Amino acid sequence: MKVSSRGLGRLQYRPLLMVAFLASVGTQPRPLSAAAGADQAPGVLDIGSRRQVFIDRRFLEKSRNVELVVHPPVKTGEMTLVADRPWESGVGIYNSVLEENGTYHMWYEGGVGTCYARSKDGITWEKPALGLTEYQGDRRNNIVIGHSAAGTEAVAEGGMVFIDPNAPPEQRFRMTLKMIEPPFVDLYSSPDGVHWKRTHEKILSFSPPDGKPQHLDTQNVIIWDDRINRYVAYMRRNVRVDGPRFRTVSRSESPVLGGFQEAQAAPIVIAPDDQDAKVGPHVLVDYYTNGVIKYPWAQDAYYMFPAVYFHFVPGVMAEFPKEVPRNAGTLHTQFAAGRDGVHWERFDRRPFVRLGLKGAFDDKGARIMYGVVPSRDGREMYMYYIGTSHAHGWERDERNKQLLTAAGLQAGDGPEAISRLVLRRDGFVSARAAYAGGEFTTEPLKFSGRELVLNVDTSATGMLRCELQDETGRPLPGHSLDDCDLIHNANEINRQVRWKGRSDVSSLVGRPVRLRVVYRDTDLYAFQFR
Repeated sequence: MKVSSRGLGRLQYRPLLMVAFLASVGTQPRPLSAAAGADQAPGVLDIGSRRQVFIDRRFLEKSRNVELVVHPPVKTGEMTLVADRPWESGVGIYNSVLEENGTYHMWYEGGVGTCYARSKDGITWEKPALGLTEYQGDRRNNIVIGHSAAGTEAVAEGGMVFIDPNAPPEQRFRMTLKMIEPPFVDLYSSPDGVHWKRTHEKILSFSPPDGKPQHLDTQNVIIWDDRINRYVAYMRRNVRVDGPRFRTVSRSESPVLGGFQEAQAAPIVIAPDDQDAKVGPHVLVDYYTNGVIKYPWAQDAYYMFPAVYFHFVPGVMAEFPKEVPRNAGTLHTQFAAGRDGVHWERFDRRPFVRLGLKGAFDDKGARIMYGVVPSRDGREMYMYYIGTSHAHGWERDERNKQLLTAAGLQAGDGPEAISRLVLRRDGFVSARAAYAGGEFTTEPLKFSGRELVLNVDTSATGMLRCELQDETGRPLPGHSLDDCDLIHNANEINRQVRWKGRSDVSSLVGRPVRLRVVYRDTDLYAFQFR
């Protein structure tokens, strides 16, 4: 996936298709960087020693033959986790993963409630016998919420887990859970990710205008955003336009854990628009989940992984000449990125995790699980997705099954499964130079590191050099392009830049400098003065 660097605004936000959405879309963004303080020269971005990634034109003040390219993850094909225990009627679609201090944690829907798995490498997982509740006379199970565990019998869904840096130690793990009846989101808390208690009731809610549930029906996300020092909620909001309902993502923020706007009142940040598939008056897609993360390993980087839901239309598709199955369709995952969590660049909207080949376990659904974790060596990142050979709506009723089967979309024989995805560290987007060569120069930067390192892939034929300039664009002595040692045959996460063998740039700390990169046939994912 790629998009020309010439076509990207810093905070480009595409107009929505339906005029009714316009009044509720977005809020004014906060400043992009806390560095824009009174002690900083105008037009100078303070990046300190933090990692910098390429998701917009922030570092492409001047550029030639450079494009931003989205890199989908590699599917491993592994059956990382399947339902294979008596209490697991299946693996649900709303699950969560995180890594802390060398332990990988996973929470997944297991039929009777929320279950827990753990791993030492993110690849091989175990379902520990926790003994928190009894199932068919046996306490050897991994149920952590529901079926009497965590003090609740209720079956809830939409589990999303984050670590709250402001919480007391006994509540530092937080989990959002959507209660089935009535429809609202409670928050459970835990000291270790295993022992949970309900600590916040109705932390997310809505007021149904017609008495029918319609919002929050998904995996709703809450994060602590350390850039603005606020909690931020990304919620499912349904919007009615001329009859049909459209799934959108709304956003609300609060200085305390709670106090969020109701889902139907929160500003919309992602919705169907004029670039999405449409046949006549029928919009064929909407946005089911969001999966928003604030990337922890770089400055000002937010990523969204929306599940895009494709709808069937009667009389348009040959498989459904008169009638379509009710609320049924297929889903894959897209990718979006931004600097403030409000405005999102959606690039060319190609699948980030696409459906598998016909007959595969994931040929009708491929939804990202919540969370991104590092590999043990730190060179790669793992994500996980839920693959299914059942179309959404397959199990709704027998009529849906009949219509889907007649259309050749019957459920496959394989199990629903969680499977691992692999990306390089920082590897969502690269600034790619053309085969014939390209370059870019940043705006003035102020840094605090001792060396410049690049996350770069030249493969066999690519080459790269860097130059450090003053504010006016003049090369700094000893750090010109001609002084830079050529980088080639390099596919590294932290490739050190040297000028005539010297890497120390500490003499330039605190003064405004521009970074110029001249390269060809190369992907540059990130840079850092560390």
